[in-house]
Order: sequence, then C-alpha cells, then structure tokens
Amino acid sequence: MIAINYRDNKKIKKDIKPLYISAFPLAERPPVNMYFHSFDKEGSELFGFYEDSKFIGFISTKLYKDICYIFFLAVSPEYRNQGYGTKMLNTMKEIYKDYVLLLCYEEVNEKYKDFETRKRREEFYIRNGFKKNPLITNEFGVIYQTAIYGDRYVSFEEYKAIFVLGFSDYALKYLKEIK
Repeated sequence: MIAINYRDNKKIKKDIKPLYISAFPLAERPPVNMYFHSFDKEGSELFGFYEDSKFIGFISTKLYKDICYIFFLAVSPEYRNQGYGTKMLNTMKEIYKDYVLLLCYEEVNEKYKDFETRKRREEFYIRNGFKKNPLITNEFGVIYQTAIYGDRYVSFEEYKAIFVLGFSDYALKYLKEIK
C-alpha cells in the first residue's frame, strides 16, 4: 500500500472527496472547499492510500508542536474490516514517529443508537496502540473522546490550537471541554 500526499498529486481529490462526504456527517466535518483548501497551509497534510492503483482510503492530519492530530480517517466501504485501517495508521506512526498522535471519536455511550459502531471504533484504536486521553470535548454539539499514541497526554489548551488549524478562530465558540 502506498500513501500519496495531496500536495504532490491534487488528482487524488477525485477519490477522497466522495468518501469524505459519505463517511462523515455534515455536522462533523468542515465544508468540502474549506477542508481541501486547508491542505495548502503548512502543517496540514492529506494522504490518499492506494493498493494496486485501487483507492483504499485517506487520512488528514494537522501538526502542532510535537502533536500530529489525525483530523479524519476513512476507509472505502468495500475495503473495511480487511486490515487497511491498521495499515494506514501504521503508516502515520512511521511518518510522524517523533510526534504524539492524537485523534478523537464520537462519545461511546449506550444512550446512542449507534453505540455498537462507536464501541467498535474505540476498540479499533485501542487495538492499534492508542490509549484514552483524559480530554473530552463538545464540538459543534457533538461529544468526542480523545486518544493518543505516544508518551504524553494532550491538554485542552493544545487541542484548542489544533482545532483552530482545522476550522478557524471563529469556530472556537463551538468548542468546549467536558469535565
């Protein structure tokens, strides 16, 4: 499997865009044009993953100091549950080996209809060496738990700086720490 950086080949947008739209609810993602435009900035990376010229999925990242935030990760539906998500994460662990990897996922709680899906997602990250970060956030009305791969936790202050990279200063009013 190979990872192609969007900066090196903008043509991968045609593969990533439909998966980005279908994999993440509108309330949980920046508008498409804003999302792709953000990768023109330093510290923002977008990788398309391919095997034998087949599009497998993508990961986008935001870098802040020694933190690599995995902003979005998605595997194409036809390749899910085949180990590709793990391969993609392992690539990120190698590329960003000098960083703490941080990601967030929807709160895992039985009160949600999709509890089993949320639980499987959390278990996937734990199987891949991530551990729970104590930070829980409310972003645009959605509760997220955070997880890290590395040797230290990430604070809310650091997360706020990363959040601005993904959205804007204006969006900070939609971010709250849950204590």
